[in-house]
Amino acid sequence: MLFPKRPMQERRINNNLYFDSLAVMVESCLLFMYLLCKIHIINRYKTLLTIFCLLLCLFSCGSKPYPYALLSADSLMNTCLDSAVILLEKMEDGISQESKEIQMFYWLLTIKAKDKAYITHTSDSLIQTIVHYYEKKKDEKYLPEAYYYAGRVYRDLGDAPQALDYFFKAAEIAKGCTDYRLISRIYSQTGTLFLYQDTYNEALDVFRKACQYCFLAKDSIGVIYSLRDIGRTFTTLNRADSSIYYYKKAFIKAEQMQNKPLMGIVLSELSGLYLQLNRYPEVSDAIQRSNQYIKNLDLAPHNTILADYYYQMNQYDSAAFYYTKALSSDDFYQKQSSYKGLGSIARRKGRYEEAVDYFDKYLIYTDSIKAHTHTETVRKMQSLYNYQLREKKNRELQQENAMQKLWLMALISVIMLLMALFISYHQYNKRKKQKRLAQQRLLDEYKEKRYHESIQYIRHNERQLCLLEETLKQAEDEKNELWQHLINARKELLVYTNKQVEAKQKTLQISEMALQESEIYKKFHLANQNSKIQPEDWNLLAEEIDKTYNDFTSRLYALYPFSERDIRICLLIKINLRPSQIAPLIPCAKQTLTSIRKRMYERVHNQCGTPESWDDFIRKF
Repeated sequence: MLFPKRPMQERRINNNLYFDSLAVMVESCLLFMYLLCKIHIINRYKTLLTIFCLLLCLFSCGSKPYPYALLSADSLMNTCLDSAVILLEKMEDGISQESKEIQMFYWLLTIKAKDKAYITHTSDSLIQTIVHYYEKKKDEKYLPEAYYYAGRVYRDLGDAPQALDYFFKAAEIAKGCTDYRLISRIYSQTGTLFLYQDTYNEALDVFRKACQYCFLAKDSIGVIYSLRDIGRTFTTLNRADSSIYYYKKAFIKAEQMQNKPLMGIVLSELSGLYLQLNRYPEVSDAIQRSNQYIKNLDLAPHNTILADYYYQMNQYDSAAFYYTKALSSDDFYQKQSSYKGLGSIARRKGRYEEAVDYFDKYLIYTDSIKAHTHTETVRKMQSLYNYQLREKKNRELQQENAMQKLWLMALISVIMLLMALFISYHQYNKRKKQKRLAQQRLLDEYKEKRYHESIQYIRHNERQLCLLEETLKQAEDEKNELWQHLINARKELLVYTNKQVEAKQKTLQISEMALQESEIYKKFHLANQNSKIQPEDWNLLAEEIDKTYNDFTSRLYALYPFSERDIRICLLIKINLRPSQIAPLIPCAKQTLTSIRKRMYERVHNQCGTPESWDDFIRKF
């Protein structure tokens, strides 16, 4: 035993005591620092001590790590499997009281140990629970390993497609990790399954990847086995030269390690390949060398190779010896080949009854192999069918989920669209209301300005002057000089204002007379349907009206962004043309002109009106 035996409960108590002691230590440190700061002994280092205390607090509040025994079992898995199994067995009774995280790690290590001990897996329920846990947790460290052992479980259950699926997942998610030994095993198992499925080219690719990752992991034994697997794959592809190259390369690696069993195994397989190629000198050399390294291993395939070689060399006694040794194997193929060889030797020696007995046993094992092959083929087909059913179900679920997501996205899009429409409508109404208010303010300002420049305003001021005269007499009667001065000042202001208004009125009259005498004014008044009004004529008319009526067109644009046609109608109304005269100049029908004038009034005043109302507004604008 590498570790002392301690019950689970004792270890858990010690762990709790450890964390309790740590908490007490932190509290003591905090209290000590507080007392030091209170007595002003180390004020200079107060900030540093505060940071130190915070770090202690963070450390004390950290998550509980995996138990030491579990981590030890994991590290011993590749070097001392028996010790790892013992540690796991001792933890089994108390593992149910641990956290879910520790439980899942424990069961993963249990499956790992069982797999390394070559114990056949009989159920997938436990590994599925482990895989679902690490998938949900998105654990990048242990999820590749969980996928790998899921593949191993399904391989033992005979479900090659499902096993390959998990190996593919493990390889995909392990790309970013640095556990090259695990990645090499993933590719190695994938290649073996490809060979089992008779997909040799794919097997060759993944065996090469397995070899690359063995180099990265500095796993010399793994490199040798990967090179041997590549050689085997080239043999199935009938590429003998490549197969021999990789077998020799594997032997050189084994020789550099001085690993005699591996050297013997590689040479034995190489001798079998030479025997298939009828290259007997190379067979003899490989067999002699391999015998030096595996003479104590008693490997059935090697015995069969030796027997076949001696049979080809007509050394029947030696061949019979090795065929008999090969019969001790549990492999049906070894027994079938051995009985066939023994029957052939007995027939050549004239021992026909013995030969018949051997051939009968050969036929029995041939039938067993056929039955096993048929069963295996059915199992493969059933496994593939089950996998296809699962994939079909998965596709249906994926399509259902996709449809649900699509409906959800459509619903969200509709809701967002409705919200956007509502917000847009609200903003539109808000802008429209603001625009109406702005228009109304402008209209009020123009109305007030027109009033202050009108005859009515002059008359209003004259009435105010009369009232001031009466008030002035009252002030003179009361001999209130201050009041008299104030009233006189108001009278002067009103008189000055009236003079200004009268001056503006007179100026406007003169400007209008000048406009009426202008060539452009007369041209439009004398124009008819056959007259040709040029664009420059419209521009000139607009300039004359703007000079006369204080930027008439600019003030119209400020009220509403009228079209060019609307502005031209307004210009013609301003120079007192009748609708019957305006329509041919635009040109448009009289009814259209009526609707245009009515619409312009509604746009500016935000209320219903008549075309005549618009004409009146423009003439006074």
